[in-house]
Amino acid sequence: MGPSTKADTRSIGRDWATPIIWFGPALVLLLAVTLYPTALVLWLSLSHTRFYDVTGWAGLGNYTAVLTSSAFWDLTFNSLVYVTGSLAIVLPVGLLCALALQTMKRGASSFRAVLLLPWTLSMAVVGCFWLWLLNPSYGPISYAMKSVGLTPGLMLGDPGIALLLLIVVTAWWSFPYVMVMMSAALQSIPGELYEALDIDGGGFWSRLRHVVWPHVNATLGSTALALSILYLTLVTLILVLTGGGPLGATGTWSFEVFVTAFRSVDVSPSAVISIIVLIVNLLLGLVYTRLTGRVSG
Repeated sequence: MGPSTKADTRSIGRDWATPIIWFGPALVLLLAVTLYPTALVLWLSLSHTRFYDVTGWAGLGNYTAVLTSSAFWDLTFNSLVYVTGSLAIVLPVGLLCALALQTMKRGASSFRAVLLLPWTLSMAVVGCFWLWLLNPSYGPISYAMKSVGLTPGLMLGDPGIALLLLIVVTAWWSFPYVMVMMSAALQSIPGELYEALDIDGGGFWSRLRHVVWPHVNATLGSTALALSILYLTLVTLILVLTGGGPLGATGTWSFEVFVTAFRSVDVSPSAVISIIVLIVNLLLGLVYTRLTGRVSG
């Protein structure tokens, strides 16, 4: 074997080893914090359990029990209302704020900083802040309602409006994310399009329909999907504000998983719901990837 052949062999060996050296630690970390816990939850969802000890094989029986229970469909309804209700508020509010910032001549930076404040706060801080605002005894909102002759009621303690108030708080916390994404999309619109529309005599609605919407709809869709994944896995805000109550009115899939994983003797139902949430998030993530590829393309 000549010197050139030995050099080629060493070069091939280095080329083969380099990716392992660079990506090996990341793959090990991914396996440790993502793939292994997912496989464990899948195993628990197919087993009879006592706490986290597997006591027998259940197969798809756990899935049948969960999917045929009324409690699961109550959680499904709450989760659907929570996600869609929050999106119905944050998407138009975030877009309108971005449009307002774009048209402002002075003070846009200061106004943007104020609007971004909720998104910079942790969910625990947001929850405590709104607990104070919505306190039926001494909160500012209940005081304002009493001053105009209205009865505030139990606020977050009322099963009829607790989920609605939770949606409002979630929208207040997360609308700045939509505003930032929409601001970036608006800045990518060529100024010539606005000038051409002004020459044709188009007004605000024409600008919104023919110029703004075609350029932001893909970004708006990908933003909605990203927030849907966030809302489906959100626990802290619900825990601080309502604890899933009153009477289960604000319980969602992820919150139920969190609660039963710590309080229940049999954790297999929470493992089943975890797998369902994982599947839904994977589907949303697939659509999100396609949309973000469309935006970048």
